[in-house]
Amino acid sequence: MSFVLEAPHFRLLEGLRLAPRKTMAGRVRGERLTRRKGISIEFADYRDYVDGDDLRHLDWNVLARLQSPVIKTYQDEEDLAAHLLLDCSLSMGFGEPTKFEVARRIACAVGYISLCGQDAAFPRALGRRQEPMAALRGRVGYHRLAAWASEAVADSKRGIAETLREFAVSTARPGLAVVISDGLDPSIGAAIRLLGGRGHEVGFVQILSREELDPDIEGDLRLLDVETESMVEITATGHALREYRSRLAEHCQSIAEECRRVGGRYLRTTNGDSLETFLRDGLKRGGWVTS
Repeated sequence: MSFVLEAPHFRLLEGLRLAPRKTMAGRVRGERLTRRKGISIEFADYRDYVDGDDLRHLDWNVLARLQSPVIKTYQDEEDLAAHLLLDCSLSMGFGEPTKFEVARRIACAVGYISLCGQDAAFPRALGRRQEPMAALRGRVGYHRLAAWASEAVADSKRGIAETLREFAVSTARPGLAVVISDGLDPSIGAAIRLLGGRGHEVGFVQILSREELDPDIEGDLRLLDVETESMVEITATGHALREYRSRLAEHCQSIAEECRRVGGRYLRTTNGDSLETFLRDGLKRGGWVTS
């Protein structure tokens, strides 16, 4: 399964825009209305004229009718910082296709939507020692985004919670932080709270394999944690598998609740879902994007 977007995918993504719930302070003029007063075509309010104001924004009709000079103010237009946070931990290499392959394709899809909306896309491979990329803007930035995704590998032995905390306390400006991960870390809840507390709007995309959701195993087994290299022996009985599914469901629910608690969103998908299904049933239905 190739993670690089193909022609049919681009047609599905065209016309979509990210729909964050928060208003973020931008760095350059973009296409998003904010609560700050500025100059755009979207009228915000009136205020009294003071010396030095631009006379072009004087309301001459009010002046002629009431003999009172007032200035029209407008909502400013800014860019959104869209942080694409790709989990590069070893656990992402599980499944067929691997969760990491799916994650890279989702990162490219969300990134392309942000670029088409004139947002500032910041790709970051969590768990890898590399300098953060400069902001990507406009459709031309997609080629660099795809190159970044093609070079990323799931080889980190560091858990997603640790690397997500590092991003949260970095100098990255607040924005929409789209975390693309399997979320299989018991400390992930605290990392999400920290991310939200630093001013980011969290969008958590959890990718699980079909085998993780419904394992087809039985008998005496020895399981290895690829990140910690710890080993545990189990007997896969029907009761044990039911207990496993229950605990996994509780863990996923806890991630969703932490996201909602900080004003973010949560979405779960599997390595068997197509990008079309992810867009239709996930991003669109969940309000992550708008047309």
